[in-house]
Amino acid sequence: MTHESGAESPVDSSAAPAASAVAGSEETSVAPPMRLGFARGIAPSKWERRWLEAVGRPLELHPIEVAFGRGPAAGRRGSGARSEVDVMLERAHPGERPDGSSGDAKSRHAIRLYTEAIALVVPIDHELAESDGVEISDLALVRLLDHPDHAPDWPAAAPWDDPSWRPADAYAALDLVATGAGGILLPRPLARHLARKREHAVIPLLGEPLPGTTVWASWAVDRDAPDVQQLAGILRGRTARSSRPAAEAPAAAPAQAKPARAQQPAAKKPQLKPNSRGAQLAAAREKAEREKAARRRAKRR
Repeated sequence: MTHESGAESPVDSSAAPAASAVAGSEETSVAPPMRLGFARGIAPSKWERRWLEAVGRPLELHPIEVAFGRGPAAGRRGSGARSEVDVMLERAHPGERPDGSSGDAKSRHAIRLYTEAIALVVPIDHELAESDGVEISDLALVRLLDHPDHAPDWPAAAPWDDPSWRPADAYAALDLVATGAGGILLPRPLARHLARKREHAVIPLLGEPLPGTTVWASWAVDRDAPDVQQLAGILRGRTARSSRPAAEAPAAAPAQAKPARAQQPAAKKPQLKPNSRGAQLAAAREKAEREKAARRRAKRR
């Protein structure tokens, strides 16, 4: 009897493979998360919220350690068919587009999202460090250091006596700024992101703006699919309540007169406790108003 009670049921044995097969099919049917890469200084949080509201599942964010472009981390990797990110938020110099997004050999789609303002970064002890903003003419007071991310459309930077001294990137340029060697121009969001508060001052440029850097969303041509198009629409301004990007919304219909709303009763002022700080301040304000009204009446006489 003991042996029989411990024996496996034939029904259970035959059902186990079927159950595991169903579980396996469910696992393979789950769509992988959408992956959004972004360069340094670009904040994707608002789009992450809109994606969650529209789709109902999180957007997978991947910070990429580059200031401009997308770097090798956003391209194909390993032997798999998928790239590390599905869509990349990248920064381009004024007047430029993401690599591979134009020409006959186009390999990427790209949409322009917004333009960034330019800022000056100087050492924390510089004479301009406490300024709320500087004019373009004030840049003559600063030795602008040349670096790879200094755009040709910006005021000319001082050339290096030895080209090998030129910093390799914005990070290295900021290290030189901290030594007091001079200042650099950078996109303002990037400058705020990279600058160190104890060593650098980030100063907005006032007056006529310099040509700004642009932030783009780009993705591979062979990755163009409905889910990517949905994310592209959200990046362009579509929300969970809209059916198309804001840029493609139809013209608004003429406004129609709305029925008058029932007048709401005036909100009652909160009752203040006697001798409380709030009651004393209210009494002082009322006294001041009475004295002011009395002075106005006296002048009319």
